[in-house]
Amino acid sequence: MISAGLKKRGAVWIVHGLLSVWLIISLLPPVMLLAASLNSTALFRSPLDLLLLRDFTFDNFTQAFTRGDFWFFFTNSAIISGSAVVITLVVCVPLAYGLTKISGRARSAVSFGVLAMRFIPYVVLALPMFLIFVNLGLSGSRTGLLLAHLSIHIPFATWMLVGFFDTVPHELEEAGIVDGCNPWHLFWNVSLPVVRSGVIALAILVFIISWNEYLFALFLAGSNAQPLTVGITRFLGGAEAGAEYGIIAAYAVLVIAPVILFALTANRFIVSGMTAGAVKG
Repeated sequence: MISAGLKKRGAVWIVHGLLSVWLIISLLPPVMLLAASLNSTALFRSPLDLLLLRDFTFDNFTQAFTRGDFWFFFTNSAIISGSAVVITLVVCVPLAYGLTKISGRARSAVSFGVLAMRFIPYVVLALPMFLIFVNLGLSGSRTGLLLAHLSIHIPFATWMLVGFFDTVPHELEEAGIVDGCNPWHLFWNVSLPVVRSGVIALAILVFIISWNEYLFALFLAGSNAQPLTVGITRFLGGAEAGAEYGIIAAYAVLVIAPVILFALTANRFIVSGMTAGAVKG
């Protein structure tokens, strides 16, 4: 008979084996992307040659910077994403805090109104926004694209922040009132520090969503406002010229590298922020 200890060790080995296979499958796409960016396009039919870097070159990155106008698109992405983070926090932090102070049907009605935009697929909003921006003179501008991003972020951020502010103990706020805090000081000095990790995590998520957004950028951004996600499409080719996969891979690496570095640096804020609203204290 197989002992209980041996069965347990066997189960552990099976779990580790399955997790190892899953890890390899998960890491293969980004590894292939990096390998493709460091090889000439001629080797793209052979994955093994790509991974072995048989035709190693940095020329794809050079082409991405020169022919791809990388810094121009990078500037647009940075401005739009950074502005989206700032405006979202300025609007949504006090809005979410105010919603936690409303009770009954009023809170439900306001919350439903804020979240209503989340019920609509983004592709449905692209054409109406385009027509509105044309009439307002915002078509093709960074401002128009930023407003489109805010239509995504504000409902999402408000919903997340309400959950964070709901975790603030009522006893803490009552102690602040006893100490003479007015409503502003109660918000700024008592409640906001408690949810700081959640706010930072939300800012990171808003930045990443804006940085990676493609649909609105494709429909609404003009030639002077296009971000990196649209800039990469210039290497897709057409009916006569084929796609330049090596340069596309290099461009993709340059697009995702800042987000990955940013997420790794702020990983502890993301984890602590996401768990902050999980349990009401």
